[in-house]
This record gives sequence, C-alpha cells and structure tokens, in this order.
Amino acid sequence: MKIKAKWGFIGDAAKLKVDSPRVKAGQVFEGVDDEYAHTLIGKGLAEEFDGKAPVKAKETKPTAPKETK
Repeated sequence: MKIKAKWGFIGDAAKLKVDSPRVKAGQVFEGVDDEYAHTLIGKGLAEEFDGKAPVKAKETKPTAPKETK
C-alpha cells in the first residue's frame, strides 16, 4: 500500500520499509504492510496516496441564521 505521512512521528522502520524510524510530514512510502498502513491512517498520522492530490472529506454547508421578527 502507498501512503503519505500527514504528521511527523516515529514508526516501525521494518514495516515502512525504510532505514530510519523517524518519519517527516509529507513523506511518501510505497509497499507498506497493509495492516500497519491502515493503523496509521486510522490514527490520523497518514493517508492513502495515489500520486494525485489528496481527496478532502465533504464539508457540510453552514446553517442559515434564523430570522428575527
């Protein structure tokens, strides 16, 4: 699985397939263990990455202020 770090953290270098366990924000990892990648995504430390701009969650429209009479 390909992921992109949203925050800097210290991770498992073996599962990320890198030399150093220190991860910097914006760093992209390829071939990450799926279970570990889903754990990082669930904790909000990373997001799935496909080489394009990240998909933002839908934002709801703010409610209109109530009229006073």
